[in-house]
Amino acid sequence: MTTVNAFAADTAGGKLKPFKYELPELGSDQVDIKVHYCGICHSDLSMLNNEWGMTQYPFVPGHEVVGEVVSIGSEVKNLKTGDFVGVGWNSSSCMHCDQCMGGNHHLCNTVEGTIVGRHGGFADTVRSHWSWAIPLPEGIDLQKAGPLLCGGITVFSPIILAGVKPTAKVGVIGIGGLGHMALKL
Repeated sequence: MTTVNAFAADTAGGKLKPFKYELPELGSDQVDIKVHYCGICHSDLSMLNNEWGMTQYPFVPGHEVVGEVVSIGSEVKNLKTGDFVGVGWNSSSCMHCDQCMGGNHHLCNTVEGTIVGRHGGFADTVRSHWSWAIPLPEGIDLQKAGPLLCGGITVFSPIILAGVKPTAKVGVIGIGGLGHMALKL
Protein backbone atom coordinates (compact mmCIF):
# COMPACT_ATOMS: atom_id res chain seq x y z
CA MET A 1 0.00 0.00 0.00
CA THR A 2 1.11 3.52 -0.78
CA THR A 3 0.03 6.48 1.36
CA VAL A 4 -0.77 9.55 -0.73
CA ASN A 5 -0.79 13.11 0.59
CA ALA A 6 -3.25 15.25 -1.32
CA PHE A 7 -5.59 18.23 -1.16
CA ALA A 8 -9.30 17.47 -1.32
CA ALA A 9 -12.69 19.10 -0.93
CA ASP A 10 -15.36 17.37 1.15
CA THR A 11 -18.37 19.04 -0.47
CA ALA A 12 -19.38 20.84 -3.65
CA GLY A 13 -17.59 24.18 -3.73
CA GLY A 14 -15.61 23.25 -0.63
CA LYS A 15 -12.13 24.43 0.16
CA LEU A 16 -9.21 22.13 -0.53
CA LYS A 17 -7.73 20.73 2.67
CA PRO A 18 -4.95 18.23 3.38
CA PHE A 19 -6.17 14.69 2.78
CA LYS A 20 -4.47 11.28 2.97
CA TYR A 21 -5.52 8.08 1.29
CA GLU A 22 -4.09 4.66 0.48
CA LEU A 23 -3.48 3.25 -2.97
CA PRO A 24 -3.87 -0.52 -3.22
CA GLU A 25 -1.08 -2.73 -4.54
CA LEU A 26 0.19 -1.57 -7.91
CA GLY A 27 -1.42 -3.42 -10.83
CA SER A 28 0.74 -5.17 -13.39
CA ASP A 29 -0.12 -2.58 -16.08
CA GLN A 30 0.02 0.50 -13.85
CA VAL A 31 2.58 3.13 -12.94
CA ASP A 32 2.85 5.40 -9.93
CA ILE A 33 3.93 8.93 -10.74
CA LYS A 34 5.55 11.34 -8.30
CA VAL A 35 3.78 14.60 -9.09
CA HIS A 36 6.15 17.48 -9.77
CA TYR A 37 3.57 19.91 -11.19
CA CYS A 38 -0.16 19.93 -11.78
CA GLY A 39 -2.11 22.56 -13.67
CA ILE A 40 -5.69 23.57 -12.99
CA CYS A 41 -8.34 23.98 -15.63
CA HIS A 42 -11.98 25.00 -15.60
CA SER A 43 -12.98 21.34 -15.70
CA ASP A 44 -11.33 20.91 -12.29
CA LEU A 45 -13.52 23.74 -11.00
CA SER A 46 -16.62 22.26 -12.62
CA MET A 47 -15.88 18.94 -10.92
CA LEU A 48 -15.12 20.67 -7.60
CA ASN A 49 -18.53 22.36 -7.76
CA ASN A 50 -20.25 19.17 -9.03
CA GLU A 51 -21.63 21.08 -12.02
CA TRP A 52 -21.85 17.87 -14.05
CA GLY A 53 -23.44 15.80 -11.25
CA MET A 54 -20.74 13.10 -11.16
CA THR A 55 -18.22 14.28 -8.57
CA GLN A 56 -17.40 11.93 -5.74
CA TYR A 57 -16.17 13.42 -2.47
CA PRO A 58 -13.65 13.73 -1.05
CA PHE A 59 -12.54 15.18 -4.37
CA VAL A 60 -8.87 15.63 -5.34
CA PRO A 61 -8.65 17.78 -8.50
CA GLY A 62 -5.88 17.86 -11.06
CA HIS A 63 -5.78 16.35 -14.53
CA GLU A 64 -2.79 18.22 -15.95
CA VAL A 65 -0.24 16.07 -14.14
CA VAL A 66 3.49 16.25 -14.83
CA GLY A 67 5.77 13.97 -12.89
CA GLU A 68 8.28 11.18 -12.64
CA VAL A 69 7.57 7.47 -12.85
CA VAL A 70 8.55 5.99 -9.48
CA SER A 71 6.97 2.50 -9.63
CA ILE A 72 6.04 0.24 -12.52
CA GLY A 73 3.99 -2.92 -12.78
CA SER A 74 5.43 -6.11 -14.24
CA GLU A 75 3.65 -5.70 -17.62
CA VAL A 76 4.41 -2.01 -18.21
CA LYS A 77 5.80 -1.25 -21.64
CA ASN A 78 7.61 1.80 -22.96
CA LEU A 79 8.27 3.32 -19.51
CA LYS A 80 10.85 2.92 -16.78
CA THR A 81 11.37 4.46 -13.37
CA GLY A 82 12.82 7.92 -13.67
CA ASP A 83 10.95 8.78 -16.89
CA PHE A 84 9.10 12.10 -16.92
CA VAL A 85 5.50 11.75 -18.05
CA GLY A 86 2.25 13.63 -18.28
CA VAL A 87 -1.26 12.42 -17.47
CA GLY A 88 -4.27 14.31 -18.79
CA TRP A 89 -8.04 13.88 -18.50
CA ASN A 90 -7.94 10.06 -18.72
CA SER A 91 -5.88 7.56 -16.73
CA SER A 92 -7.01 4.14 -17.91
CA SER A 93 -8.96 2.16 -20.50
CA CYS A 94 -9.53 -1.53 -21.19
CA MET A 95 -6.85 -1.84 -23.91
CA HIS A 96 -8.70 -4.62 -25.76
CA CYS A 97 -11.94 -3.22 -27.24
CA ASP A 98 -12.22 -2.04 -30.85
CA GLN A 99 -11.80 1.60 -29.78
CA CYS A 100 -8.62 0.93 -27.79
CA MET A 101 -7.15 -1.36 -30.43
CA GLY A 102 -7.92 1.25 -33.10
CA GLY A 103 -6.04 3.99 -31.23
CA ASN A 104 -9.16 5.71 -29.93
CA HIS A 105 -8.63 4.89 -26.26
CA HIS A 106 -10.55 7.99 -25.21
CA LEU A 107 -13.72 6.46 -26.73
CA CYS A 108 -13.45 3.19 -24.76
CA ASN A 109 -16.64 2.28 -22.89
CA THR A 110 -14.59 1.73 -19.73
CA VAL A 111 -12.26 4.75 -19.98
CA GLU A 112 -11.43 6.17 -16.53
CA GLY A 113 -11.06 9.90 -16.03
CA THR A 114 -8.17 11.07 -13.90
CA ILE A 115 -10.53 13.03 -11.63
CA VAL A 116 -13.75 11.12 -12.24
CA GLY A 117 -14.20 8.34 -9.69
CA ARG A 118 -10.58 8.58 -8.61
CA HIS A 119 -8.20 11.09 -7.08
CA GLY A 120 -6.26 13.50 -9.28
CA GLY A 121 -2.93 15.25 -9.33
CA PHE A 122 -3.26 17.68 -6.44
CA ALA A 123 -1.29 15.05 -4.59
CA ASP A 124 2.25 13.77 -4.22
CA THR A 125 1.44 10.60 -6.20
CA VAL A 126 -0.99 9.70 -8.97
CA ARG A 127 -1.59 6.29 -10.52
CA SER A 128 -2.24 5.56 -14.19
CA HIS A 129 -2.33 2.75 -16.71
CA TRP A 130 1.07 2.90 -18.45
CA SER A 131 -0.44 3.76 -21.83
CA TRP A 132 -1.99 6.96 -20.46
CA ALA A 133 1.29 8.17 -18.94
CA ILE A 134 2.68 10.10 -21.90
CA PRO A 135 6.49 10.32 -22.06
CA LEU A 136 7.59 13.95 -22.17
CA PRO A 137 10.30 15.12 -24.54
CA GLU A 138 13.73 15.68 -23.05
CA GLY A 139 14.33 19.34 -22.25
CA ILE A 140 10.65 20.32 -21.98
CA ASP A 141 9.97 22.84 -19.22
CA LEU A 142 8.08 20.64 -16.75
CA GLN A 143 6.57 23.69 -15.06
CA LYS A 144 4.77 24.62 -18.27
CA ALA A 145 3.90 21.20 -19.71
CA GLY A 146 0.67 20.52 -17.77
CA PRO A 147 -1.73 22.58 -19.89
CA LEU A 148 -0.59 20.68 -23.00
CA LEU A 149 -2.34 17.61 -21.53
CA CYS A 150 -5.75 19.30 -21.55
CA GLY A 151 -6.09 22.56 -23.48
CA GLY A 152 -3.20 21.60 -25.74
CA ILE A 153 -4.70 18.32 -26.91
CA THR A 154 -8.17 19.89 -27.05
CA VAL A 155 -7.03 22.25 -29.82
CA PHE A 156 -4.31 20.04 -31.36
CA SER A 157 -6.64 17.14 -32.10
CA PRO A 158 -9.04 19.05 -34.40
CA ILE A 159 -6.09 20.65 -36.20
CA ILE A 160 -4.79 17.17 -37.01
CA LEU A 161 -8.24 15.73 -37.78
CA ALA A 162 -8.94 18.61 -40.18
CA GLY A 163 -5.67 17.97 -42.01
CA VAL A 164 -4.35 21.49 -41.40
CA LYS A 165 -0.93 21.88 -43.05
CA PRO A 166 1.94 24.04 -41.73
CA THR A 167 1.35 26.52 -44.56
CA ALA A 168 -2.39 26.88 -43.88
CA LYS A 169 -4.00 29.97 -42.41
CA VAL A 170 -6.17 29.26 -39.39
CA GLY A 171 -8.44 31.68 -37.55
CA VAL A 172 -8.65 31.54 -33.76
CA ILE A 173 -11.69 33.20 -32.25
CA GLY A 174 -11.03 34.19 -28.66
CA ILE A 175 -7.67 34.14 -26.96
CA GLY A 176 -8.66 32.48 -23.70
CA GLY A 177 -7.22 29.27 -22.29
CA LEU A 178 -7.79 27.26 -25.46
CA GLY A 179 -7.23 30.12 -27.89
CA HIS A 180 -3.74 30.92 -26.65
CA MET A 181 -2.83 27.21 -26.89
CA ALA A 182 -4.10 27.16 -30.50
CA LEU A 183 -1.96 30.18 -31.34
CA LYS A 184 1.13 28.48 -29.92
CA LEU A 185 0.43 25.35 -31.97
